[in-house]
Amino acid sequence: MQRQKKEQGQQTRQAIIEVTTRLFATRGYAGTSLDLIAKEASTSKSSIFWHFENKEDLLFTVVDKAMSEWEVEAGSRLLAEPSPVAQLGKLVDLYRDLAEQRPDTLRLLLGLLLETADGNDKVKARFQKMYRGYRKSIQIILEEGLEKGQFRRDVPSAHMSAMVLALFDGLFIQWLLEPSEVSAPVFDSMKKSVLRLVAA
Repeated sequence: MQRQKKEQGQQTRQAIIEVTTRLFATRGYAGTSLDLIAKEASTSKSSIFWHFENKEDLLFTVVDKAMSEWEVEAGSRLLAEPSPVAQLGKLVDLYRDLAEQRPDTLRLLLGLLLETADGNDKVKARFQKMYRGYRKSIQIILEEGLEKGQFRRDVPSAHMSAMVLALFDGLFIQWLLEPSEVSAPVFDSMKKSVLRLVAA
């Protein structure tokens, strides 16, 4: 009986997360009430509060789940590359894969970031931590390339990592607005340009 209740609880929690992810992506954070989430998940509002502290906690859970699987996969594939140059090139490929294969994930992430970060310090801090981690991951690749004499030294690696990340986000926004204008060859051109930009 206890095991059955635990499994039911896990199923309810998963249903809440899936429904919330869909609603946040289509209606936004402000446009999604806990009452609506409960209705769509076929559960009660009290059940939501059993699994999550508040709507903000639910937001963090949705964002973390949306990106964690990709981050783990991306990290393992980057480590499999033989050099910093290959790793940086693979990073562009992985971002293209994310945009093409999981557009809802990026749409959700960027939508929530733009909608919530300015009005909520805790949410802003969570997104800051996420982007800080992404910049640091790129910076680590760049600094290893610097040590091996493969990358240029006239632009600080922290500055370069911020610019590379800006290219990623900017290209996805354009792809989201007009996919036909940001096709696979555009991502290939970005990869060539990034590698030329950092090359020693």
